Amino acid sequence: MTRMEKVLAKLQEVANEKGVSAKEIAELLSLNRANVSSDLNKLWKKGRVIKNNGRPVLYSLPDQGSSEKRVPKLDELAERNASLSLAVEQGKAAILYPPKGMHILLYGETGVGKSMFAGLLHEYALEIKRMSRRAAFVTFNCADYANNPQLLLSQLFGVKKGAFTGAVDSRGLIEKADQGILFLDEVHRLPAEGQEMLFTFIDKGMFRRLGETDADRMAQVLIIAATTENPQSNLLHTFTRRIPMTIYLPSLKERSIEERYYLIIQFLKEETVRLEKKLFVSANTIRSLLYYDCPNNIGQLKTDIQLTCAKAYADFVTGKKEGLQINSTDLLHYIKEGLYEAKHAKCSIQINDHQYYVFLPDKETLSFKDNDDISDHSVYEQIASRYSELKARGVNNEEVDLLMEIDIEHYFTQYIKGIHQRMNKGELSKIIDPPVAKITEEIIRYAESKLNGFLSKKVYLGMALHIQTSLKRIESGKTIFNPQLNKVRKAYKREFSLALDCIKMIEEKLLVDLPIDEAGFLTMFFVLDNDVIDSDDDGVSIIVAMHGNNTASSMVEVAHQLLGVAYAKAIDMPLQTSPAIIYEAIHGYIENEASADAGVLLLVDMGSLVSFKDKLQKDTGVPIMIVPMVSSLHVIEAARKAMLGYSLKELYEDLIHTASLFSHDRSEEGTGDGSLEKWVIVTACTTGKGSALAIKGLLENHLQYNPDWLEIVPMNIGGSVDSDSILKSIKKNRTLLGIVSNFAFDEDVPQYSIEDILNLKAIKKLQSAIDKEETYFKMAQTIEQHLSFVDGKMVIKDVRRCLHDIQASLQSNIASNQLIGIVLHMCCMIDRLAAGYVPVPFSEKDQCITMNQHLYRVIKRAVQRLEEIYRITVSDDEICYIINFFDYEQTLATH
Repeated sequence: MTRMEKVLAKLQEVANEKGVSAKEIAELLSLNRANVSSDLNKLWKKGRVIKNNGRPVLYSLPDQGSSEKRVPKLDELAERNASLSLAVEQGKAAILYPPKGMHILLYGETGVGKSMFAGLLHEYALEIKRMSRRAAFVTFNCADYANNPQLLLSQLFGVKKGAFTGAVDSRGLIEKADQGILFLDEVHRLPAEGQEMLFTFIDKGMFRRLGETDADRMAQVLIIAATTENPQSNLLHTFTRRIPMTIYLPSLKERSIEERYYLIIQFLKEETVRLEKKLFVSANTIRSLLYYDCPNNIGQLKTDIQLTCAKAYADFVTGKKEGLQINSTDLLHYIKEGLYEAKHAKCSIQINDHQYYVFLPDKETLSFKDNDDISDHSVYEQIASRYSELKARGVNNEEVDLLMEIDIEHYFTQYIKGIHQRMNKGELSKIIDPPVAKITEEIIRYAESKLNGFLSKKVYLGMALHIQTSLKRIESGKTIFNPQLNKVRKAYKREFSLALDCIKMIEEKLLVDLPIDEAGFLTMFFVLDNDVIDSDDDGVSIIVAMHGNNTASSMVEVAHQLLGVAYAKAIDMPLQTSPAIIYEAIHGYIENEASADAGVLLLVDMGSLVSFKDKLQKDTGVPIMIVPMVSSLHVIEAARKAMLGYSLKELYEDLIHTASLFSHDRSEEGTGDGSLEKWVIVTACTTGKGSALAIKGLLENHLQYNPDWLEIVPMNIGGSVDSDSILKSIKKNRTLLGIVSNFAFDEDVPQYSIEDILNLKAIKKLQSAIDKEETYFKMAQTIEQHLSFVDGKMVIKDVRRCLHDIQASLQSNIASNQLIGIVLHMCCMIDRLAAGYVPVPFSEKDQCITMNQHLYRVIKRAVQRLEEIYRITVSDDEICYIINFFDYEQTLATH
């Protein structure tokens, strides 16, 4: 909701007969008076509000029958749609052109709103009294009569009785549109003869009915024609010369995201009125509608919204849902794809992630409702979720208050204790915005002076993280709710008063508006026992234990660089080291470093490490949970969430979920679920991680990709960082698509110089690599339905590995379009052979092998791995069919 909409909504809420001043509304909304006054004046100019002529200036709402000047809808359209401002001005000029207006030709793609625009021009003519209130708006679709000139003539001009057998006197559309507007849709479908029929009428305003020979009729009609084709090439020049005002209406893709948002909101409002029911629309639904591919423009957008609302209404009347509610899961599949586009789109529209847009049939303004299904772990979500849970269970109010009080105090104690002692102010600055860190320091100094005591360093760290979370919540439009506000205010009067002062400090320094509920949360930082906070319980310990000389160290180093904090412990397990020695290393660390209460999360890869849990737990008495088959992503997430105070159980459940998404052990991959391993592009600089981050930002702006499938990882290769180990760790679990760096790596991966990225030369190559990977992923999903004996996902991987070996042996690359065809052929071949079918004979097999001996030997050697994996025999006939895909002159492009 924009500030102007908030001002209007508040005026509607508090309006009275006397009127309301800008100052009163500003105070009610905690906004600047000058901004509110400006908004009210804009609303007055639009005719949305009334203001008096005296002092002070008071504003009120116009009565339904008020004669107060109202802004024309055509002007509202231009105001909401900047791309239509020229078209609106042209349309207004044509309507106003003396003496009776100028004929108009509208052109643009199908669905851009030509019919709607013509209707608004008619409405504008009525509003400014250019035409009488009874002036008609008659629509005629020229495509319906394109191949029947006689019928076209009768429809446009009418029929005289006796003109043909059974004919009676009837008026044509021109007579019906007299003193009004005739809208000729799809005028390009009129043949030349049909266009010429209109010449006399356009030139002189005269016409004759079909069958009349001696009577000229007169009519005053403004013609608005519409076409999807280029007027210069699809209409007679003599026709376009008679319609001098040509107006272009841009497609949906040519319009701004703000314009599309306005259209979505308008269409949803219209459906709400039509349904006569309150409608709840989720934020992700709005986001999907904003970004999905809508090739048929506004017409399709409106139809898709109508269909979505119809489905929601069907769910409501059949009892599947208690109210009219639309979530992104209810959308058609192609609309849902808008969510993927939205994830890496820079949107200027503020969409509240955890709120529903509420449309009321009797109100023009929007309202919002908190989404109860909130899944993140901030204090607000936990408190709201806990409060709803208790109420749903029927717990009485006194018990709810008691339990909420205990929960809130426990949360803040654990939250602050979860900030690790090694996370000092310098390290905090890497994840906290500098203005937040600065205001937190000022609050701590001010609080200490008022409380005559010292606050723990952990209070500072916890408060800084909490304030930043609060600000992000406010920015995203989420609410802050504290069910214990009144109780906190009464129980801790001095600390609550201090918290109110701190709220004012934050608002003044950071230019935000915070609700009083936030004061209740800040109070908790001032009343908690420092002795409890500073106890030795420093949160869950994270241990990463991996086979290999530097595997664990490399993964932990990546996590530390990205988080800016050294939190996790790495324990490498060289293959020659016995499990007993590794066990002792882990055991010693737990006994000396880990918290006996918080516990240990052990991240491992495989083998004996997985079996350590029970013995470690028994020997140390410390709670331990193990997550197997992990990657750098898991280490980063574990360390980050442990620092934020997550419990051992919460960490384990979150990491197990992540592991299930990104595990790549071959036994897991054979499920055939079509899941996708995440691809990676690494940006690496010797001048520091900041440069790598800058290159990452450039790639994010120029590449089109799904962030669920691709991650761009910045890396500093200076100092003691073992970059080769980091890359090997990434390649072990994910697909490395490319490296952007001026430093040469000993990796069989495409590498691009920073210069070629900066001048955009390499962007096309990277985009091609991304598109190819997406193609293979989608191919796996499709081919799965056609294969009976092998897994689609795995067979594509194995075939691609085989073809990679072939290309390496040939020292040539197969063209990507040809490569996809070979992959499909070989996948089907493997499935056919695995099913026991007899190989298909290849005619002239011997000649094919003789002419392509080197290629034959290369393919024969490469397919041996496929034979071993799938227990098949690839005959010479099958190899010849593969050879047939290769044409050295067309499909092999040398490096």
